Amino acid sequence: MKIQIQNVSEVKNSSSTRTLAHETRKKIVKIVSILSAVAVIAIIAGVLTGCQKEQENEPLDEAILNSSEMEDYVIAGADFHQSLAIFEKKLNEIDFSTLKVTYNAEGKKVIHLPDAFVRSIKIEEKVQTFNEKKEALQKKFPQFSFLKEDMRGKYFQQCANSSVNVCGKFLELGINTSRPKLKNGSPEGTLTNYSGGEDIAYMFYLLSNWASNPNYVEVYIIAYADGNYAIWVDVRNTSLSSHITVFGDGNGNWQYDGRDVSYISHTHGAGSNGPCASTTDKTSYASTPGLDRKIYYQGGFYDYDYCD
Repeated sequence: MKIQIQNVSEVKNSSSTRTLAHETRKKIVKIVSILSAVAVIAIIAGVLTGCQKEQENEPLDEAILNSSEMEDYVIAGADFHQSLAIFEKKLNEIDFSTLKVTYNAEGKKVIHLPDAFVRSIKIEEKVQTFNEKKEALQKKFPQFSFLKEDMRGKYFQQCANSSVNVCGKFLELGINTSRPKLKNGSPEGTLTNYSGGEDIAYMFYLLSNWASNPNYVEVYIIAYADGNYAIWVDVRNTSLSSHITVFGDGNGNWQYDGRDVSYISHTHGAGSNGPCASTTDKTSYASTPGLDRKIYYQGGFYDYDYCD
């Protein structure tokens, strides 16, 4: 029997050839995989872009546009927006040194605003109504909250232009949508230093922003050390907590937007808490030692521990 012995170098060459072929196949597979992934991503991107363009060009849903929920929400939002501006303006006209101050049995203070001023604005009622109309719109048309902001804005613009009820309310509020003004540049949605004119761009921004936000609309009132007042609305607010970005120096001194703050307060509407700070309120209060906080309720600024 003849035994054939293969040359060692031939074995090595054969092995190298098989290894090279294997590596080449691996590279080809990898390249194909990458190309496939790129193709899939391109397809997905195309689909998403197509969907985005389709949504932008999609006609407005008449059921939503002509609904009483849409009209009510736009009216409540416009009323709330204008009330905030008036409330801030009037606060800055008040001489707080002349206001009536009362104390409870524990010596906790309430600063009472003039009755005529309170009756004319009723900011807590405007807050509550806006929240109710927002919730009704979201409940009736949950799909509306998932539209892009620009698309939601088209609904509000069209509603404002075509609804007799909305147009009538706008005229009553002194809102002229044919003379839009630019939204102010203050951070996080504050109405600080509101000009007093109808800021249409900001109003539509407020409507569009809150229409997709499940949180509770709450109002903060900032009392600066120089005697001026400003209004703050934050998208992070809920029915149980509210937020404001203030900065302290560690010595009990606090600032907002680079200005010294005397105290801050937020509105409480009718309900179980009334002028009493909630547990969450008190937790938030503890996070800003030295900063005086109050509850604004039915025309009065109540000390945070008024009910303790």
